[in-house]
Amino acid sequence: MAEEKPTPEQEVRRLYEDAETRVAKAAERIVSRDSFGELLAMATENVVAITRIGFDTLDLLWSNLRLAGRRDVTRLSQRIARSEDKLELVLQEVEHLRADLDGKPAARDGNAAGSRSRRSQSSRRDQKSGST
Repeated sequence: MAEEKPTPEQEVRRLYEDAETRVAKAAERIVSRDSFGELLAMATENVVAITRIGFDTLDLLWSNLRLAGRRDVTRLSQRIARSEDKLELVLQEVEHLRADLDGKPAARDGNAAGSRSRRSQSSRRDQKSGST
C-alpha cells in the first residue's frame, strides 16, 4: 500500500512542533550559562539607572519651572508633621498650665489633649502611609 501523504495542516503542525523543540533546546542552553545571569543582571541595572535618570530629569524640570516636585512635596510633608508634633506638645503644656492655675490636677500622659491628639496622630499616620 502506498503511504498516506500528510495534509498541509499536519505538515504545518509537524514543522511547528519541530521548530518549537529546537528553540526550546537552544533557549535552555543559553539560560543555563552563567553569562546569561550576568547579562540579565546588567540589563536590570541599566533599566533601573535609566528610570532613575528619567525621574531625576523630571524633578529638575519641575524645579526649573518653579513647580513643586516629588522631593519638595515629601520634604514639606515631613516639616508639616514635625510642626504638628511640636504644636501638639505646646497645646498639651498650655492645657496643663491652665489646669494648674484652676487648681485641678492634670494628667501628664497626654490624655488632656483628648481627641485633638488622636486626630493629629491619625492624620500623621495617613501622611506617612501616603508618602511611601
